[in-house]
Amino acid sequence: MLNKIPVQKLILFGFTFILLSFTNFHFEEISVKTETKNEDQNKAVQHKEHYPENRWEQFVYSNYKCLNDSTLTYEAFYNGLKGYYTLKEEGQLENERVLTIVDFSQHSSKERMYVINVETFEIVKKSLCAHGKHTGMATAEKFSNISGSLQSSLGFFLTAETYSGKFDYAMRLDGLEASNSKARPRGIVVHGATYATPAFLKRNNGVLGRSYGCPALPKHNATEIIDVIKEGSCFFIYADDLNYLESSKVINQESFPSILNAS
Repeated sequence: MLNKIPVQKLILFGFTFILLSFTNFHFEEISVKTETKNEDQNKAVQHKEHYPENRWEQFVYSNYKCLNDSTLTYEAFYNGLKGYYTLKEEGQLENERVLTIVDFSQHSSKERMYVINVETFEIVKKSLCAHGKHTGMATAEKFSNISGSLQSSLGFFLTAETYSGKFDYAMRLDGLEASNSKARPRGIVVHGATYATPAFLKRNNGVLGRSYGCPALPKHNATEIIDVIKEGSCFFIYADDLNYLESSKVINQESFPSILNAS
């Protein structure tokens, strides 16, 4: 005969099975919720870590759009603005009103000097600008900080005093980086030149004349531009040059401008 299991034991076994199943399900549910919570916390931490960077990107992009001029490359503006605020927070700028960007990633026939009002982010001056004789023909390709190279130098400069000399009215530049530290002894200045004019451009098959390394401007409007940017403003010469972009201590600052705290 088959052994009969008492009804009480069957009920007990059934209750125990249900209890264990519920407990396992509950533990699994708690485990899933815990994992989900941990994932959310990790994402929140990652977002917090990158928050300054995200805000900086937004700040640059929104002000780039304010310029209403996409001929200035975003990369030139991005790096120029980063350097401007770095130098400003270091107390190096006496004239904080403007930022000048020379965008040598553009063809010499383009108006590639931009003077920007950093309070309103309007381009207040725009001009042709010559590069060095040995920097390239129609485009700027080679750069140097060596005397006698006849090449342009990249990076951040501080505009300095004006003077009258062989270029008539001119403005000295002080280099702030390893890429342009010899600007003053090299005689790298902002000045007007007849070879940097639209008339010369037209006669020379659409290619601007070249300097001995100076960022030369059209003769007829050099004085007006110099008077806006002289005496301690930020002057940035940009090119898509990997060596400079990777080595510049000014644009590779890990900290983000304190301007973000007020925006």
